[in-house]
Amino acid sequence: MTIVIRNTQCFVRLPIGRLKHELRQILLFAKLPDWDVGVHLAGDRYVKYLNLRYRKTNKPTDILSFPFQPALSPGILPLPDTADDKNLGDLVISMAYVQRWCKRYKETINSRMPVLLTHGICHLLGYDHETNDDWEQMSLRENEILDQFWEWKKNHSQHKEKDQKEFQTIT
Repeated sequence: MTIVIRNTQCFVRLPIGRLKHELRQILLFAKLPDWDVGVHLAGDRYVKYLNLRYRKTNKPTDILSFPFQPALSPGILPLPDTADDKNLGDLVISMAYVQRWCKRYKETINSRMPVLLTHGICHLLGYDHETNDDWEQMSLRENEILDQFWEWKKNHSQHKEKDQKEFQTIT
């Protein structure tokens, strides 16, 4: 499993190693231990550009997903022919958007990032939320993954106070 994280934003100071470790756990809980994924941590302007170009929506959003594999149906990917085909795709996250969202809803970036990463992974797996049925199916899968993640986090976070300080807003 290869996880590539590209950080071009300057809104939030992020512990990239911890982010990779948490994403690796999310992929394991999603039953994708051998699959690669890329994450680009960007600003609003870049995410707005991508959102307009690919979704015809002229505003930033928290996360965009760009699947490498066309899902046969939600959660079912084609069998890869080679190891190079084990690429889920890329996630692009606007950290400025996430920062505003967290402030508005009084949530920490520490608790928001695993939710966004899980949401993005589900999109890469072909889940969507365009209809109520789609939303229910995607929400169920996200919750299955996140329930395992939070249990793992609770049992393996030996440095909770340190963890809380690692995602810092840059002012």
